[in-house]
Amino acid sequence: MKNNLTQQENRKALALEAKDMLAGAAFPFMLTLILSATVMSFIAYGGGNDLGIQILILVAGEALLIAATVIFGKQNGVAAYKKTVQNAQKREAASTDIRATAHVGEYAVYKSVVIAAIACVPFVIVEIVYAAFPNDVCRFILMYVFGWAYYPFALPKLSPWLNLILVIPFIAVHTTAYIWGGKTEKKRQSALEKQEMQRAEKHKK
Repeated sequence: MKNNLTQQENRKALALEAKDMLAGAAFPFMLTLILSATVMSFIAYGGGNDLGIQILILVAGEALLIAATVIFGKQNGVAAYKKTVQNAQKREAASTDIRATAHVGEYAVYKSVVIAAIACVPFVIVEIVYAAFPNDVCRFILMYVFGWAYYPFALPKLSPWLNLILVIPFIAVHTTAYIWGGKTEKKRQSALEKQEMQRAEKHKK
């Protein structure tokens, strides 16, 4: 936050930033739930005891998750860079909007990491409880709510603590897509700015 903000403004800006990140994490979180409740759930029922079919379903489900994460991660990057441009324009116009003066919601790579991490918090909590104190309730939640992170190590019957490793590639994919989205929007904004300059030059002539 900018140093010229009051303590009250800083608190408001932090609250708005947190709200913005939670909104960005909502869709990635929802897609993990949807994919786990649909595609991943077939591992338990459709796959039966056939490990080959279970692995095939798992691979398909993980591929869909990666694709969806790329889409939402890129969109988060695009939206963030748009806010960066919009806030810059407001500051140039001497706007007193706290979102503009405090740079709320603007593009920053660390925000992408935080957004993806927030989306994984519910899984991490349930996984830690299950790994420390195995129980049917947590196992059911992991299978049908967070199957994307449960099955990769559960199928070969490895330690449940290893499931936490899956958070890393999820965050990495989202962050990479976020950066891609930001760069894409930056190019688009540069092209628009160039077009505006060309139009201004024509009007001068």
